[in-house]
Amino acid sequence: MKVVLTVVAAVVSLAGIATLQESRERVDLSAGSIPWASPNAAAPNPISNEMILVPGGRYRIGDAHEADAPIRSVEIAPFLIDRYEVTNRQFQKFVRATGYVTLAEREGGAWVYRGGERDWKRIAGANWRRPLGPGRSIDAAMDHPVVAVTWDDASAYARWAGKRLLTEAEWEVAARGAESSADGHHDADPSRDASANVWQGTWPKKNEVADGFFYTAPAGSFAPNRLGVHDMIGNVWEWTADWYDDGSQPPTMKVARGGSWFCSSNYCSAFRPGFRGKSPAGHAFNNVGFRCARDIPGPVQSAELAVRSPADP
Repeated sequence: MKVVLTVVAAVVSLAGIATLQESRERVDLSAGSIPWASPNAAAPNPISNEMILVPGGRYRIGDAHEADAPIRSVEIAPFLIDRYEVTNRQFQKFVRATGYVTLAEREGGAWVYRGGERDWKRIAGANWRRPLGPGRSIDAAMDHPVVAVTWDDASAYARWAGKRLLTEAEWEVAARGAESSADGHHDADPSRDASANVWQGTWPKKNEVADGFFYTAPAGSFAPNRLGVHDMIGNVWEWTADWYDDGSQPPTMKVARGGSWFCSSNYCSAFRPGFRGKSPAGHAFNNVGFRCARDIPGPVQSAELAVRSPADP
């Protein structure tokens, strides 16, 4: 079985296929020895289960560069969003408390991209505990975002934590820092300024690792947006609650947002808050994770709340 490059949550683009073909003989094979966690890459701050208020109201979202993301107005209720992506440590606490077994563990493998290779592969034995496959653990990456989780896995964690997945409209509003307009975001390119954890250089030829990370970075390693939320762009794709409606009946793709460590300017380039990624709901990839949201039951008095749940470290 071969990954269909235009539909997996790696969200590669058709424009990148030519670059891939040209680069087949020039891949940096030394990248195959890079560990999942960069050496001495400790979390910059204690990772908590803190949540941030996103004010309700009417917002403009969308991306003029994407046919499936027209500029439009949406009305959202106020909600709370995780300051950080869900980490391996938090997911491990959920697993230990419930005995939950992810789909990749039950089915014996996940979809994996490893440095030095030219394509994604389904690797036997890969799962959230071993995102690069057998022999490559997350022991040094407990404060990194969990990956190799399907949409159902993410939803199960959210229910246990008393939360839910974000709608894609909520995700985009939060990614834009709750600004009222979709304008002014389309030129950002963290592959050039290292402002987020993405691939610097030409994929798959060479990752210059200018941001310090080949794969995931510890949650909170990069500056937060104006709301105080970290890693809305880069690090890992984030599952949302919504189906991607492409006309198929029933739909099989869930919307994922934000791009990941795998995204480069020549291949994927999902650096914009309005970019709509999509992935089969039942697939697990080592560049896809999630964060959670929570509804607000009553009046909100503070713009920043610390809300505890069973997922707190």
